[in-house]
Amino acid sequence: MTQEQLDVARRFHGVLATGHTLQAGAEWWWPVRPADGEESAVILIAEIPLTISSDESPRQQAPPGSLCFLRPHHDTRVIAVGSGTVMCLWVPWSALSEIEQVLPSRGEVIAPSPLGRGLEAFLSSLLTQDAESTAVTDRLVERLLAEMVFGVLVEAAPHVLHDGEAARLERARSLMLTRRAERDFGVVALARDMHMSVRQLQRLFAAEGSAPAEELRRIRVELARELMSDADCAPLGIAEIASHSGFPDAAGLRRAFARSGLPSPRVVRRAGRA
Repeated sequence: MTQEQLDVARRFHGVLATGHTLQAGAEWWWPVRPADGEESAVILIAEIPLTISSDESPRQQAPPGSLCFLRPHHDTRVIAVGSGTVMCLWVPWSALSEIEQVLPSRGEVIAPSPLGRGLEAFLSSLLTQDAESTAVTDRLVERLLAEMVFGVLVEAAPHVLHDGEAARLERARSLMLTRRAERDFGVVALARDMHMSVRQLQRLFAAEGSAPAEELRRIRVELARELMSDADCAPLGIAEIASHSGFPDAAGLRRAFARSGLPSPRVVRRAGRA
């Protein structure tokens, strides 16, 4: 690319975040990447208008503040309409495989949304704050960024999911997955994000024989177990594992394990290491 300057780049294990300064008329080209398991999808967030085009789709205009999603298996060109900065987030394509069937088939401009603005704010803080990182924090940031992108894409493509109740249930579960590590996120916050009452949300899950609180606890337990089995997270104590998994404290994590039919977190951790 010409008329472009790389300002900052930070890697968090398999996820790369970069910041660029573009001049008006600058053009980026993303060629097709082979499906070799190493390819990445890209999210662009620009303070300037962009034009997105490819051989397989009409030209799209991306106003400032919108997100642009670029798949790795399509030729895509991006042109800067004005001068300014662009943030890029490079996420392994394999991290999005669970929802590949609902992803846009080409580069797509994503309108601003609560999840998109959250991703923009978090990415901006990572690129502008000079904080020390460790293998543990890098892995946690990698996981959080991938889950945020996951949620943004699901939110942007509800029309590809099932209609009616199934669509709302899928959206609720995606929001849970995206925000499960937030300790202040619960059923009330989920209902608010879904623009539903708590009772309506409970009825939505009850139709499938479930409950939102149970599902949220389950995916938080899964996250805690993943962290316990991750060698990079070995220095974390049980209280820190609880905090990074959305639980208020170690006691909350122990109760959740017990309600899931699991032994104590310390026993689970020792068994995983063995």
